Amino acid sequence: MPDSLSGAIIALNADLDLPAVLNRFLEVSLAHTGAKHAAINVLGPDGQSVDFYFKGMDRSMWDAIGRGPRAVGVLGRIPAYGTLVVDEVTAHPAFEGFPEGHPTLGSFLGTALRVRDRVFGYLYLASKDGGFTAQDETIVRALAAAASVAIDNSTLYQEALERERWLTASQEVTTRLLADPGDEGALAQLVEAAKELGQAAAATLVLPGMDENWVLEFTVGAKADEMLGLILPEGGYALKTIRSGVGTYALEPPGEVILEPIRDFGPALYAPLRAEGRTVGLLMLYREKGQPGFGASDLDMAQRFADQAALALSVAELRHVKDVSALLENRQRIADDLHDLVSQELFAAAIQLESLAEQVPEEFRQTLENLRHNVIRAQKEVRGVVSTLDRERSSEPLSERVRREIVLSQNVLGFAPTVRVDWDALPPELCADTSLVDDLVAVVRESLSNVAQHAKASKVKIRISVEGDQLEVSVTDNGVGPPQEFSRHSGTSNLANRALRRAGSFSLQPAKPDKPRPGSVMLWTVRWRMARPQEDSGV
Repeated sequence: MPDSLSGAIIALNADLDLPAVLNRFLEVSLAHTGAKHAAINVLGPDGQSVDFYFKGMDRSMWDAIGRGPRAVGVLGRIPAYGTLVVDEVTAHPAFEGFPEGHPTLGSFLGTALRVRDRVFGYLYLASKDGGFTAQDETIVRALAAAASVAIDNSTLYQEALERERWLTASQEVTTRLLADPGDEGALAQLVEAAKELGQAAAATLVLPGMDENWVLEFTVGAKADEMLGLILPEGGYALKTIRSGVGTYALEPPGEVILEPIRDFGPALYAPLRAEGRTVGLLMLYREKGQPGFGASDLDMAQRFADQAALALSVAELRHVKDVSALLENRQRIADDLHDLVSQELFAAAIQLESLAEQVPEEFRQTLENLRHNVIRAQKEVRGVVSTLDRERSSEPLSERVRREIVLSQNVLGFAPTVRVDWDALPPELCADTSLVDDLVAVVRESLSNVAQHAKASKVKIRISVEGDQLEVSVTDNGVGPPQEFSRHSGTSNLANRALRRAGSFSLQPAKPDKPRPGSVMLWTVRWRMARPQEDSGV
């Protein structure tokens, strides 16, 4: 028997497939104890049955029962360490009856299968003629110890395979985002992959929207249509996760403030997308009620996946914004060169040709006149190109130009400023005034640059608002505040001049004068309906 038992122990550790390990454990337990029935009840993180393996019972019986047992009755008396031996189950004081279709058992031996510091599940042996002996208990304890190692090895192997699958999916999404930062299909693929790999019934990706709102932008699986476009409620656990940057999982959607479609789900997992110390999104996974809960390893893999996606998203967005900025700047440079150099040279050439035509013999005048018209036509074409380049620059929405400045500022600030503005409430005439829009964007850019250079802040809030004829831009930070003897230099001087040219005002004051770190608030105000630069009006 000892040689046979040692061989069985060695055999348990010869396989890395968990179902194979558990079925082998049942076989050797039956063979070495003489029991007629054997089962392993696998528990989830919540202590509930998530899987059930058995030998000695007809499959039809299991189909009739339909679920793993709970830790009640005799099963509830199995100790966390050691074994429980009962000569006759039905005679035990804790016996509460068998489920319908369950075979009669007679004698019973139960023990906890511990893997590291937790109960992985329980081994049930039953129906041994003459009952279980002390030797059987010794054998079962030895087999359980060997099975614990085998289960641990198998679990680690399965987790390694899972990590590899998560990593492969992450690489595919990252490649797509870096190749095309605007590829929404990559984000849809991210959510779909997370749902499949996390064995979830539903998955959603939450991204920042306007006015500090967070919106369910991509949803797949159950209730996808109902969840799409919803805004995370203030006070909800998902919003707390975004602000803390710490992922979590629970047996049901956590918190008291929950979006209605999410109430019907069971186990939940929240993994924030974190990049460069900020949260840029939130991945939420949900399983149906009654399904196994998520565990620490699930959160670990989902979090790695989310962080990699966040980094790719940030890099792709920054690269895209830089590319667009470089393109627009290059177009503007070309337009300026065409206007200031080429167009002026063509104009001068036309004047010279007109003057020359008056000085040459009659037979050459028509040729020079034709040449002058060609030069004038070329000048008009150059002006047309300049006009097209200006239209392309001015046709870009104000919201997109401000967003680009926010993204670019993150590199020097080390965090993302927040923006509060109701874009739909801005008058179309204001947004169509390219000169004013240029000034507004420049104010945002220069204000953020000043904060980055001098404020030593960790938060910046930008607010753009219109009330009647008055346009106001405010930039508030939580830094060291402006110098006590404030004088305008460099960027702040530019801000003041931009306001004065439009008969407006500029101020830079402590945001909270009574605080050790008062912060600062910059206010730039103009009357937008008459906000034309004074030099443009000839004043």
